[in-house]
Amino acid sequence: MSFVDVILEDTDATVTIVDRRDAPGGHWNDGYPFLRLHQPSDAYGVPSRPLGRGKIDQTGYNRGLYELASGTDVTAYFHAVMSEHFLPSGRVTYCPMSDYTGNGGYVSLLSGERHYVDIAKSLVDGTLINTSIPLTHRRQFGVGEGVMCVPPNDLPRIAPNHKHFTVLGAGKTGLDTVLWLLANGAPPDTISWVIPRDAWMINRISVQPGLDFFESVAGIMAAQYAAQMTATTLTELCQGMEAAGRWIRLDPNVWPTVQHASSVTPIELEELRRVRNVIRLGRVKHIEPGKMVLERGTRPTASDTLYVDCTASALAKNVNDSTPVFSPGRISLQMIRQFQPTFSAALIGRIEATIEDDAEKQRLTTPTPMTDTVEDWLRIQPQAMINEREWTKDKALRAWLSQCRLNCIPNTWQHVPKSDVTKQELLKRVRDTSGPALENLQRLAQTLSNPR
Repeated sequence: MSFVDVILEDTDATVTIVDRRDAPGGHWNDGYPFLRLHQPSDAYGVPSRPLGRGKIDQTGYNRGLYELASGTDVTAYFHAVMSEHFLPSGRVTYCPMSDYTGNGGYVSLLSGERHYVDIAKSLVDGTLINTSIPLTHRRQFGVGEGVMCVPPNDLPRIAPNHKHFTVLGAGKTGLDTVLWLLANGAPPDTISWVIPRDAWMINRISVQPGLDFFESVAGIMAAQYAAQMTATTLTELCQGMEAAGRWIRLDPNVWPTVQHASSVTPIELEELRRVRNVIRLGRVKHIEPGKMVLERGTRPTASDTLYVDCTASALAKNVNDSTPVFSPGRISLQMIRQFQPTFSAALIGRIEATIEDDAEKQRLTTPTPMTDTVEDWLRIQPQAMINEREWTKDKALRAWLSQCRLNCIPNTWQHVPKSDVTKQELLKRVRDTSGPALENLQRLAQTLSNPR
């Protein structure tokens, strides 16, 4: 939808959207009740319509930082984009509950009726960044008779009937679930948390737009570039990212191996650390009454335990995909800025609308897929930095980026007063260290064995 939003603005094209779901918003329609963005609302959605009110949260674990839209907010937002902007334009045909069958054909999932569209320009494939979520994913572990194991969608309804809780998984959903239990009064000693692999998390302070956060954000960025330009090993790089305040880990005594881009605040981190019964024995293989079997051992469990399945793998399965964004007659939407899917789709839309040369389109849209391991992050981060550099070299793209609301942090920095010497010096530190950081990251990435 972010891609289509730009196409409607910058071209006179017509668009047919074929959607397996019954309403716009993709996986947000199936989200759990306490789902929220892990990034400020200002950085998400489509370019033409703000998401949220641009307010600072005054309460909760995110207090003091820019608001995080709830799942219901995001779903309502995409519904409104479709009903109030796309459809009234007269240039969008929306086909819900339908499946694309190839060669311009699609079939209704309810009636079986087949339809065909004459694809005048390109097929736009949005399925490469489909998200696996708890409600709809297929479990990779067994659940014995008499065991209550539910997706987080059911947690508010079922939780009052249980005294013990085991959260399976430590990604974004696992973090959200543990925090929901704590916020709603579950004593920490009633919560067990299965963490198959520890992850480096992003300090949410480092992704705040707005001049009020300039010193914090730019300071962290300058420090992380300084770490990236001097690290000689992957371990040193991770330590530098942590020292810079960009990356955070749950347990200072456990070395993370994963980078899935979940974000936390210092307040959330303090809360998460209240849970002491953390189980690091690999993934769950089978759950039976009174027993949980994991890859590296077995743990006894209370008979009335409620297991919360947070093991869906999100986007990490795409880390090895080499599909180009632009190929003859096809546009495969992917992230071209790390961890920013809607911005990436909007920029791809702008490139499609304004650049004719196919080679140039490909050069500006090298994918930066979702990462799984820290090694993945190191391999992909240099390309992400190269993409940013190449976009700003193009005068027309640079002008578009300067007004795109999804490009919120760089655009905030344009408004730093020239007279503010301290802030300008900090900006200079960021600029001066980014190039050497990129060069060293490229060298480090080349040292990794067995590239994916």
